[in-house]
Amino acid sequence: MILWILNSDSGIKLLYKSFLKTDADEDIVSGFLTAFHHFSMEEFHQSLESIEMGGLRWIYILEPKFKLLFVAAGIKSTKTEILMGRLNVIKESFIKEFKPVWIKKGHSWNGNMNVYLPFLKVIEDYYGQWEEVESINQVADFFDILGVFQQIFIILRSILENKMYNKSKNIVLQKIEKVFKQFREQEKFKNQPELENITYSKENWFNIIDISLLKSEKDIVIKFLKSILTEVVKTLKEVKGKNLCLKYFSEERVYTYIFNNMDLLKDLKLDMFLLELFLLI
Repeated sequence: MILWILNSDSGIKLLYKSFLKTDADEDIVSGFLTAFHHFSMEEFHQSLESIEMGGLRWIYILEPKFKLLFVAAGIKSTKTEILMGRLNVIKESFIKEFKPVWIKKGHSWNGNMNVYLPFLKVIEDYYGQWEEVESINQVADFFDILGVFQQIFIILRSILENKMYNKSKNIVLQKIEKVFKQFREQEKFKNQPELENITYSKENWFNIIDISLLKSEKDIVIKFLKSILTEVVKTLKEVKGKNLCLKYFSEERVYTYIFNNMDLLKDLKLDMFLLELFLLI
């Protein structure tokens, strides 16, 4: 997140704070942002609220009563509503803090700009709180993702136990064991400590519940689990054929699980992956 608090008339920067690495000149950008705001007012007779530019999402809040323009920029993946909400919090806090200064200066923000610098600590405190909340949400999503994979693996184990004779079952288990070891040796997964807690044995099947949510690299773990699950389904198809696999998936309620949890799977971006995988597309 990058933040500007500007005098909306003059474009003078009251405060600037960046939590993103950027080479942009804050003063030049301040002038550009104000000019852009004035352009939108003249051409469209209203202030801009949100645009995407330079790989970032930009949010504007004009406070005409106090002649202030608040601008925040965040990465594109940040939802507009979240960025707008955070900027509103900063706006309200800044006005509450410095309204007496503005009144004392005769409804002006001119003069010594150092008077506003202590507010940077307020911004940093807010940002720290938001980062903690994001971390909690990410951990919650990760927990849900692991739960989905664990449930799918449980269902696949039930297919082996309930639908296959020992000969077919042992062939599948041996193939999966071989594939699992091969994946562990792949360069992209090698020496990844977070993957050590994903275990497999022919006797105990897959176990992923011992993964540390806070210490693990989420993307690497998910990529590994997707790869393993794909190979398990591929192995079942090789041993039993497509038609029997589709029958097994239906009878052991793989499709029921997917459709009953479709909203969650969409939120976790697993819906299309699982549908394509188990429809053997």
